[in-house]
Amino acid sequence: MMIANLTSELDGQIWSIGIDRPDKRNALNGTMFDALANALRLAQGDVRVHCVLLHGTSDCFCAGHDTAAFGSLWPQTTDGAVTRCINAFAEQPKPLVAAVNGAAVGFGATMLLHADWVVAGESAMFRFPFADLGIVPEAGATALLARRVGDLVARDWLMSGRPVGAAEALQCGFVSRVVRDAEVREAALDYATRLASKPPSALQATRRLLREGITRSAAQAIDSELAYLNAYIPAVSWRSIPHA
Repeated sequence: MMIANLTSELDGQIWSIGIDRPDKRNALNGTMFDALANALRLAQGDVRVHCVLLHGTSDCFCAGHDTAAFGSLWPQTTDGAVTRCINAFAEQPKPLVAAVNGAAVGFGATMLLHADWVVAGESAMFRFPFADLGIVPEAGATALLARRVGDLVARDWLMSGRPVGAAEALQCGFVSRVVRDAEVREAALDYATRLASKPPSALQATRRLLREGITRSAAQAIDSELAYLNAYIPAVSWRSIPHA
């Protein structure tokens, strides 16, 4: 279905969300931020959904905010469309796979920090232009980007606002894989299908532990892992799992 230039559909156990506003390079206005938040929340609450796949159009992922909408969107309230969208990404329990063709700019780039696997086309380009706009990054980028690519790289990307090509993004660990432009969606769907075939509770728990583990010591992480294992292992039917 299409709502506010956003498509969403359930294909098996994969909830596919597409940003579809090619005349504006898939830039997000208030209505689209709201629709994206709602689509992510629908995936969160639907037990049929095991994995979320996010994509743009064939020549552009997302140009971030529609700057013409800044005046009507900011300042944001706690229930504002942008705030709701950011929180929907941050609180999504299901694995999130992203397929990136073309440009991922501003929020189009920072939203990827909440993905578990990002496949980019060879011509993909990432940019964090916040300093050039006289503002700061959003979506937790000041905490999450350095953890993904390292402190000095994050400082460079966020402060210079320079374009980052797919090869550099792969080398720095910002994306998981680079393929030919025409193969991006297929590669993302293949990986999403692999994740969707696994026990959803295990993936969601692993995702939660990884998210919480960023701020925990190894000892605290061990305690949390043991608590999950104590809860899950007795419930697993070991006879159904093939031995190595």
